[in-house]
Amino acid sequence: MNIVNAIGNAEIVKMFFGKTGIKLNYLISYQYLKGQAYKLVKLYRHMIALLFLDSGAYSYSKGISKITLSEFSLYFNRYGTHFDEVFSFDQDFLDPEVNLRNQLYLVKNLPAGRKPPIPVIHDPHDPFGELKSYQELGYSYVAIGSTQRIKDDVFKRIKEEYPDLKLHMFGTLNRKMLMTHRPYSADSTGYAQAAARGSILYWHPGEKKEYQIDVGERDKNDAKIPHFKKFKYRREVEEFLFKTFNYEYRDLLVSTDAKWLTNCYFFKQLEDYINSLP
Repeated sequence: MNIVNAIGNAEIVKMFFGKTGIKLNYLISYQYLKGQAYKLVKLYRHMIALLFLDSGAYSYSKGISKITLSEFSLYFNRYGTHFDEVFSFDQDFLDPEVNLRNQLYLVKNLPAGRKPPIPVIHDPHDPFGELKSYQELGYSYVAIGSTQRIKDDVFKRIKEEYPDLKLHMFGTLNRKMLMTHRPYSADSTGYAQAAARGSILYWHPGEKKEYQIDVGERDKNDAKIPHFKKFKYRREVEEFLFKTFNYEYRDLLVSTDAKWLTNCYFFKQLEDYINSLP
């Protein structure tokens, strides 16, 4: 499977690759492309494994973005080949017919021979009617975007009925779901969310287990989230940080970028671990 980091600033690509030499998968939303597109598709492209473009439908649904279908279609037609995958403009999370019409509009206006956008569905309980429709239209890669948890039996039925379907999970890196059902791809801002909470994510190679570690200035005495200074594997983490990034604890304390990069590395380790499972 492919874990994809959703970013709004292309500089994270340069920083991470410069520190590690590792190419990660990235997704950027259409609304954040201004000032970032040239860096992602040209300047830093050799530092990226897979590059995804999202239409920004979630931001549209929240009233943050004013993108139109025709605007996105025009951009996709002109520049879509610069991205490995592009997600459709699923503007109505409650009406699959609207999203299907948008998908058909985008495909109708595509230049001949071009890869179509990935359709997105939003019913976490009964997505099977939509899946059947898109399969009949020839799609083998479909995304599910939902703020609700998808039950295990739904995943199992999807696998049984559509064994060759490539499934993308929008905005979720739920560890149990990833390890149990292994979708083809999944994206999230998890690296940034953890950093915003003042935490880094650490993968212990011996335990094959993750830890969230608070790197804030003050110890909050949270038994579930140990503070860096009291973490039982502190020495190992310090060695990992210095060897991988040339970081020390104070770097994490004062730099959001340092926490971002550390957490991106964790998700790469998680991706590798899941892909190594039998």
